[in-house]
Amino acid sequence: MSRPALDHLAWSKANTGRWPLSLADSAVAAPDLAALGLPHEAGPPPAYGEALERLAVALGARRGAPGGRVLVTAGASEANACVFAGLLEPGEEALVEVPGYEPHRSVPAFFGAAVRPFARRREHAYGRAAEAVEAALTPRTRLVMLTDLHNPGGVALEPGDARALESLAARRGLWLACDETFHDASDRPYGTLSAGSGRWVTTSTLTKSYGLGSLRLGWVSGPAEALARCAHAQNALSVEPAGPSVALALALVPHLDALRARARALLARNHAHWEGLVAAGLPVDASVPPRGTTTFVHVPGPPDAGDALAALAAERFGLLVVPGRFFGDPRGVRLGLGGEPARCAAALDTFARAARAFAAARGAAGETA
Repeated sequence: MSRPALDHLAWSKANTGRWPLSLADSAVAAPDLAALGLPHEAGPPPAYGEALERLAVALGARRGAPGGRVLVTAGASEANACVFAGLLEPGEEALVEVPGYEPHRSVPAFFGAAVRPFARRREHAYGRAAEAVEAALTPRTRLVMLTDLHNPGGVALEPGDARALESLAARRGLWLACDETFHDASDRPYGTLSAGSGRWVTTSTLTKSYGLGSLRLGWVSGPAEALARCAHAQNALSVEPAGPSVALALALVPHLDALRARARALLARNHAHWEGLVAAGLPVDASVPPRGTTTFVHVPGPPDAGDALAALAAERFGLLVVPGRFFGDPRGVRLGLGGEPARCAAALDTFARAARAFAAARGAAGETA
């Protein structure tokens, strides 16, 4: 059996900082906590267990989590691994969205589960998820994995889709898992899908919407049965998150509203710049507007046109964008819109030049052929 691919994460780590400009990061730019007058240093808490419980309650209360608490994890990556390991038995099947985040397609296989795709279609603005899930179900399906905001498309899960999925899950005995990593990058109220139905189990993190990635602090929210199973799986992973991360996260909880406001102001400027470029005309399909830190752009041409544009942008323009193959769709590229506005604007302008150069080169090649 071949080893499951985690190529996107390896590519990201290998390329970080290598290029003059980047739109590859899906997170909001990290805040300078000290400059903002916010807590920025912490050591191991003297009473670790108490601090961890307080953080679980504080995050749970903020999200409206079932039972008022969450399972705190070492980032969203561990949170998602706990969900797959805890809720899937070997041989059972997970349905996972495409285009979608590569680890969601790969990690279930580490725990002996099968994976089948369902389509989040661009022509539907990545909506109509319940319809796509129902069409893809098999008797082996036990869990459905989605993202909200959608990664890479940057759009919200429609309330009607959420309700239809709950009804489907109740009829078929499914777990509904949703990675809510990007939820707080939108203008929606705080909350979690797991508060609305016992079929939902959700994951999230302080990384993407708050810029606190170096804390490696995430969580799982869901009914007591699901949290217990996820906690059992965590014992084979980190066991529990690092004490300094727990202590600093706990100190920052009262300031998360301010950090979210900063992120939303930053994103508003970057969205406006991107929308201006789109309105002026680009030789790509950018018809689905983002609501968060990412957008997925389709590139006209052959099935690998997105990957080809990503290569040209890096090689000729010194700009890193994420090739669509990592999301299961090499026709596109993902752009990150969470950077500091001046650098993000420069990178977006460069992407526009790269896209035009790519289109011109393809046009010239077509005329010559």
